Amino acid sequence: MMDYKNPRVYLVLFLLSILLLLVIIRLISLNELQNNKIFTQEIPALRGKIVDCNNQTLAMSYPYYVAYLDVNFLKEYFRPSFEVDLKILEKNFNISLNLNQKFIKIGESFDKDRLQNKIPIDLMPFVNIQVVEMRTSLKDFGFNNILGIYRDGKGISGIEKFFDKYLNNKNNGKIQIKYSGFLTPKASITSYIPPTNGNSIKLTIDSHFQAALYNLALQEKEKYSADSIGIILMETSTGKIKSLVTTRNWPDYIMGYIEPGSAIKPIFYAAALDLGVITDTATFVCNGHIKPDPSLDIKINDIHSHGLIDFYEAIAQSCNVAAVQTSKKLIEKYDLEKLYDILKSFGFETKTGIQLSGEIDGVLKKPNEWSKVEWAYLPIGYSIGVTPIQLIVAFNSIVNNGIYISPTLVENSNQKTYRIISSITSQKLMKALKEVVESGTGFLAKIPGLELYGKTGTSEKKPGSGEYLMTFEGYFEYNNKKYTILVWVDNPKGYDLSSFVSAPIFKDTVLTIINLINSNEKNFVKVVPGVVPDLRGWNLYQLEKIKNDFNIKTKGVGLYVIDQEPTPNTISNYITVKLGF
Repeated sequence: MMDYKNPRVYLVLFLLSILLLLVIIRLISLNELQNNKIFTQEIPALRGKIVDCNNQTLAMSYPYYVAYLDVNFLKEYFRPSFEVDLKILEKNFNISLNLNQKFIKIGESFDKDRLQNKIPIDLMPFVNIQVVEMRTSLKDFGFNNILGIYRDGKGISGIEKFFDKYLNNKNNGKIQIKYSGFLTPKASITSYIPPTNGNSIKLTIDSHFQAALYNLALQEKEKYSADSIGIILMETSTGKIKSLVTTRNWPDYIMGYIEPGSAIKPIFYAAALDLGVITDTATFVCNGHIKPDPSLDIKINDIHSHGLIDFYEAIAQSCNVAAVQTSKKLIEKYDLEKLYDILKSFGFETKTGIQLSGEIDGVLKKPNEWSKVEWAYLPIGYSIGVTPIQLIVAFNSIVNNGIYISPTLVENSNQKTYRIISSITSQKLMKALKEVVESGTGFLAKIPGLELYGKTGTSEKKPGSGEYLMTFEGYFEYNNKKYTILVWVDNPKGYDLSSFVSAPIFKDTVLTIINLINSNEKNFVKVVPGVVPDLRGWNLYQLEKIKNDFNIKTKGVGLYVIDQEPTPNTISNYITVKLGF
């Protein structure tokens, strides 16, 4: 029995009371921390997506989580058991903590739950998980030139720059989290304002055409030992760009200009017909060369003498003499300004307005800056610099029944359209363009059973250099769809005529497009239900196509499948895929 009269007993009781009071105060302090500590976290809104015409994702943003330890806050409420928790934290994140810092970055992840599960529960009040925006985009197949660069919160080039404000039209959200619980803290959301993401953009580009034609351009570049090759595929009647390819690492289709050579002749002849300078019954005598100005020792040559030829043969055989003679008649009936106006009316020396940053005007000097023979060189594609996108749009005006339509990379955009030549003139030029392929300089573009229209163009980059820029502009119709194509080849080694380079590449381009349509690539590969296909390299859109045949579970974050279980050709209806970039 305790002796309450003993002073030592009172002393012990007093000390125990003090100790109990300290424990209660500490627990109350911790409870106050856990019950009243409210964290307000801003949730960044995401920049809008960019998708192709099939709704396949080309560029997207996603939340990325970064965890920071608030060292000062931890020290304020430190207790001995935290020593063990900090060791666990170091082990889980494979880090070494320096508690002399104010904040310590302890880890980051695409998966917030995975990040939180590595943090001991007692340390959760002292860890702040920041949400940041990350962006990824498709770089392969020339998409890097189309989509452009996004850096430091803004678009730097391409679509990303052109539509920077539209894609970035967003409002961040906000979330408040309260930690509660006496000994075991728990988190609860007290307030949540969701973020409003930016606007998304749907492009006219077809990723299947883009990938196939990009690979074709690489093959042709190697075959002809060319410095570069470009291919543009456009829907004739809509101006929608379905593929925009260059093997260069910069978008030369809008930022570089070329002398088009004879590819400009259909455009020039169309205007000459419309203005009544000549008719399609006109004839020309070609002896292989012509002097545009008798007072000058300047001679424009043809490959060979064509003799007496008519209008259609002049275009089919790409006769320079006939073009110069026609230009002479034009400036005599009108003046130099009229020739300048013709080229301007087809869009040369003017940006097309395609939705890419960095487009240039091209080069077309005003008549008062011309030499005495400039009028003779312009109709054969010299003394003018045009971008590939300008050239295909001008040519498209002829095969589109005489109607100019500005090019577009974005669905449902407002485009500029106007009649540039008469329908009758367009029909006459179509007849000539067909003869180019059937019996003229474009004979190597011929595909049995398919009506093709086109024009070759060859220009020497520098007089006497032996380096050539070769083009083929063409048109065909398939499955009730009309397509206009431009091929340009820079400096193929060992060739001096586009007939033997750009014409066969045009043929290969048409065959690639037709084969792609016929092979139902739009539906991707045909799978056998129950037999696991090889999904590595597939994108999210492709996975959606086989979800009726397989039960698919995804892990990770990304645009493409980087691994899968089970392995290909295994018998199973269940597939787990790992996504990455």
